[in-house]
Amino acid sequence: MFESTDVPSGMSGQRLLTALAIALVVALLTVSLFSYLKSRSDSLDLLVAQGTAFTESLAQASENAIASETVYDRLVQARYSDLAASLRDRNLESISEQELVTLALTHDLMGIYLYDSTAGQVTGVVARGPHEALSEYVEAEVSELLQSPESNYVLLLEEGETPGETVHYYLEVTSRLDRVIVLAVDALYYTEALRQTGIGYLAQNMAREKGVSYIIYQSTDGIIFASTKPGDVLAIESDSFLTEALESDSIMYRELQFQEGPVLELVRPFSSAKYPFGLFRVGLSLDAFRAVEKAADRRMLAQVGSLLALLIVALLYFRGRRKRLELRQRFSDMKSITDQIFEQMDTGVVAVDASGVISLANRAFEEIFAVEAVRGKLWSDTIKDHASVVHDFVAGSRKTDETEVSISTDEGVRVLLLARSKLAGDTASVVMVVYDITRLKEFERASARKERLSEMGDLAAGVAHEIRNPLNAISIAAQRLATEFKPQDRADEYRSFTQQIRDETSRLNDIITRFLALSRVDRKKQREIQLDSLLREIGELLKVEGDRVGLNVAVEVESGIQVKADPDRFKQVFLNFFNNSKEALVGKAGSFSIIAQRDSGQVRIAVADTGPGIASESREKLFAPYFTTKEAGTGLGLSTVQRIVSEMGGDIHLNESYTGGAMFVITLPAVPE
Repeated sequence: MFESTDVPSGMSGQRLLTALAIALVVALLTVSLFSYLKSRSDSLDLLVAQGTAFTESLAQASENAIASETVYDRLVQARYSDLAASLRDRNLESISEQELVTLALTHDLMGIYLYDSTAGQVTGVVARGPHEALSEYVEAEVSELLQSPESNYVLLLEEGETPGETVHYYLEVTSRLDRVIVLAVDALYYTEALRQTGIGYLAQNMAREKGVSYIIYQSTDGIIFASTKPGDVLAIESDSFLTEALESDSIMYRELQFQEGPVLELVRPFSSAKYPFGLFRVGLSLDAFRAVEKAADRRMLAQVGSLLALLIVALLYFRGRRKRLELRQRFSDMKSITDQIFEQMDTGVVAVDASGVISLANRAFEEIFAVEAVRGKLWSDTIKDHASVVHDFVAGSRKTDETEVSISTDEGVRVLLLARSKLAGDTASVVMVVYDITRLKEFERASARKERLSEMGDLAAGVAHEIRNPLNAISIAAQRLATEFKPQDRADEYRSFTQQIRDETSRLNDIITRFLALSRVDRKKQREIQLDSLLREIGELLKVEGDRVGLNVAVEVESGIQVKADPDRFKQVFLNFFNNSKEALVGKAGSFSIIAQRDSGQVRIAVADTGPGIASESREKLFAPYFTTKEAGTGLGLSTVQRIVSEMGGDIHLNESYTGGAMFVITLPAVPE
C-alpha cells in the first residue's frame, strides 16, 4: 500500500494558503515602503559615514607614513652601524685594501673610506660605481663630526650626477675619536621606499578608489599636494567653510559642484612635524548616490510587481507541491518495491547498452555467471565465453528470441536459457532474462530415460512371454534329440548340432532374463543396508576376477552410511560397471575404483576406471536401450544400471574423470541417521 504525505487539501486548505500569501505580500509591501522612505533619508548619512571613515583612515595612514620615514632612517642607521662595527676598534693601518674591497662587495657597498684626523687624509676603496673620492660636502661633514663627536654618527643623502641616482653616506667616529669611517651605499631602494610610503604617493593611491573624485592637502600657504588638478581653488581664508573646518576638531562635510559633477566634500584638520598645519579635503562623487536613489525608485516599483507575481507563484507552488509530494512518495514506494523484487529474483536480468556496456544487472545474474560488480563493464570482457550472444542478436533482424548456452562451473556444466529483447527505439541496446534450466534439462532427460525404460520393460515382458514358450519347446526338443536319437552315421556332427541348439537357446534365455530385469520392479526386496559393508563385499568379489585379468580393484567408503536397496540388484550395478571396464581395457592392466561418501543428506558414489573413456558423440545415447559400441554387446547393461538406480530413488550421470577413463557418479538418498 502506498502512503500519501500529509499536505493541505480541499477548499479550506486553499483558502488558508491564499490568505496567508496575501497577508505576507501586504506585510512585505509595508516593510518595503518604510525601508524605501528610510533609505532616502539615511543614504546621505551613510555616504557621510563612509566618507568620514575614509578621511580618518587617510589621516591615520598619513601619520603612519611620516612615522615610517623615521623608522626607515633608524633601520638604515642600524644596518650601517653593524657594518662599521667590524672596522670601528681595529688598527686601521692593518686593514688591507683587498679586505676593504671584499667587505664592500659582500655587503653591496659602493665604497668604504677611512678618514684619519692625525694624518689629515682620507683613504679608501671603491667597490662599484663612479665615486672614486668623497665630495667636498661629505668631507666637510667628516670634519664637523670630528670636531663635535657627541652625535657619534651622521647619515647623509646626496643626489648623484645621473638623474635618479642617490647615495647614502654613513659617517661614524671610532672609539678613539680621531678617525671617521665612511660607508657609501646606493640609496635607490631607500628613496623608492620613502616615495611609496610618502603622503603624496598615499593620496594618489587612495584617490584611485571607486567614487573618490579628489584628495587635496591645503594649508594657509596654498596647496601642498593634490591627487588631480584642482583648478581654481579658493584660499582657506577666502572660504568660510574651510576657515571653520580649520578651527574645528572634527570632520565637516558639504555638497558642492566640482568640475563635471556634484561631490560630497569632507574636510579634516591635519598637522605634523614635516608638513605645515592644514586641511585634508576629500571629495566623493555623488553620481553613484543619485543613481542609487533612481535605482531605489525603480526597485520599489519592481518590488511591488515582484510581490504580486510572488503571490501568484506561491499559490501555484503550494498547489503543485502537494501533487509532487504525493507522486514522489508513490514513486519512492514503487521504486523500493521494484528494487527489492529485482534483487531478490532467482532469475537473472541484465541490460547491455549500445556500446556493449552492462548498464544493469541483478544479484541472480552475477551468481549464475560467477561474476561481481559488473555494472559499467563491457559484456565482452565480463562474459568472455559468450561474448557473441549480444553482438549476434543486435546484428540480427529479430526483436526478441531465445537461445540456450552452456557454462562450466565447479559443480559441472549448467544450461542457461537467454530470453533476449531489443529496446524500443534503440535496437542496439539489449535486455536479457537468464533462466537456469539445468535441472529442467536433467528432469527432461531422466523422464525420457524412464519413459524409454518403461516402454522397454513392457516390450521386454511381452516379448519374453511370447518367446519363452517356443524357446522352451525348442530346448526340450533339442535335449530329446540328443538323448533319445542316436544316428549311426555322422554321430559326432549330430551331437554338435544338438549342442549348438541348446547353447543358443540358453543364450536367448539369458537375453530374455535381462529383458525381464528392465520390467520388474520388486520394491519389497529393498531394505536398509550398511553401504560400507555391501561395497566392501562387492569389492572382494570383484578382486578375484580383477587379479585374474590384471585389473586393480579399490574401494573407499565413508563409514556409517545407510541406503535402502535390494542387495542383489545393487551388486548387479557394480558387476555391469566392472564388466564394461574389463572389456574396455581389452586385456590391458588398469584400475577400477569405487568411492562413496555422504554429501548433504545424499550418498555420492563415484565409479571410475583407467580405460579409454567414452567418446563425446556417444554420451547422449549412453543409457538408451540397445545402444552399444561393442560388436557382441546387447546395449542393455547401462540401461539396466539406470533402471536399478532409478528404483532406489537415485540418479546416475557421466562425469569428467580424474583418472583419464570413464567415471560414473551415482547419487542416492541416504537413510537419516
